[in-house]
Amino acid sequence: MEISASDRELITVMRQYFAAKSELEGLKEHLEASRQAAGEAIGVFYDPRQNVEHAADLQRSHRLKGEMASLTKR
Repeated sequence: MEISASDRELITVMRQYFAAKSELEGLKEHLEASRQAAGEAIGVFYDPRQNVEHAADLQRSHRLKGEMASLTKR
């Protein structure tokens, strides 16, 4: 059975999508556990301007969401 170039591309895109999704889910779990442990309000904790400690992770989660949206369009 031969796999076409478009099928190979779809497989590659789907692998990237699910890798990003898995990373995002792990990141969300980590962030939420940190928020609960700190007892912070959602609006304060998830604002990277107010939460410098987790700002890189918050920005990474936004980038992953954007990456997933871009991959879905492909």
